[in-house]
Amino acid sequence: MIKEVNRACEKLNDTLGISVELPNPKKKALKTAAVCNLVVGAGLVAAGILFPSKSCALLGGISVISSAVLKKESKNKTHES
Repeated sequence: MIKEVNRACEKLNDTLGISVELPNPKKKALKTAAVCNLVVGAGLVAAGILFPSKSCALLGGISVISSAVLKKESKNKTHES
């Protein structure tokens, strides 16, 4: 998914005549972000269940989904990059 976004941005850069480079995170950074998102998401879901704030539960659920996506991206990443 990161490669596709980078390719689309490169096409846009060429069309507009600008040069903007997006960061290409390493596998370890993606794994770390996935773990952080999972921990924060689980905490928000728990807070949403314990307290009357359902928006916390919703944000926690989104964070857990984001964690799963990042984990999948890190598995698709090669060791060099």
